Amino acid sequence: MRKYPFLSKMGLILPLLVLCVCAFGFLLAPNDPDLVDLTKKFLSPCSEFPLGTDNLGRCVLSRLLYGGRTTLGIVLVGSVTVSVLGTLVGLLMGGGKNGKNLILEGVLNAVTAIPPIAYLIIFIAAWGNSVFTMVVAVSASLLLRVIKLVQTRTEIEQGKAYVMCAVASGARPRRILFVHILPNLVWDVLHFICLSCADMTLSIVSFSFIGLGMGDNVVDWGSMVSETHHYLLSYPGLTLYPVLMIVVCTMAFHTLGRWIERRVSAHA
Repeated sequence: MRKYPFLSKMGLILPLLVLCVCAFGFLLAPNDPDLVDLTKKFLSPCSEFPLGTDNLGRCVLSRLLYGGRTTLGIVLVGSVTVSVLGTLVGLLMGGGKNGKNLILEGVLNAVTAIPPIAYLIIFIAAWGNSVFTMVVAVSASLLLRVIKLVQTRTEIEQGKAYVMCAVASGARPRRILFVHILPNLVWDVLHFICLSCADMTLSIVSFSFIGLGMGDNVVDWGSMVSETHHYLLSYPGLTLYPVLMIVVCTMAFHTLGRWIERRVSAHA
């Protein structure tokens, strides 16, 4: 990629552009995504409805754009929260006495093995279907994995020469963690988060598709597929449009993650 800097930049710009369009495209929605008009159901694309209407006469394009706001909004909030909390807790655990805490590590290893759907079922039983429940559920499993990643990387970094030099110079433990070690972990965390965002997107739409979602009045891509898959043969676009959006966003996250991976490898 060093020989082709333009391609390297496009590997960063294109996925970011795609994600921004999907996340903020609702601002350009031509119609109310929840407006039901049975007299206009299954309309073909036209000036009023660029992608046609669904089985309830709702604008497909508007629902796609608003669905992107819901799905990627959850991914964004969850990933930022996980990045900050997971990095902080992982640093403190990895930089603790001897870098080890057997009790916390045992609990962390056990809880990390729990699949995201188990968290979602537990939280739905406690709080019901809502956007907040989905955010907490998809973030909980990822948070534990980020903590484990940062903890392990911190323990590895503590054995390197630059950390030993900082210790020999009299630097305090907190300064070593946040000034010397943390900058060397940022790209690893970003790489992991970007690839995990693709998994979060798939988890959100999958849970929504089977009804473990955010409620009946929330527009998202998973619910769109669930509502229209019965018409796949007669009106394939109603199902294929949200599926295409899911695929594009997932590929964008993976492309962004691979770009970060190449950057880390180039500076290793």
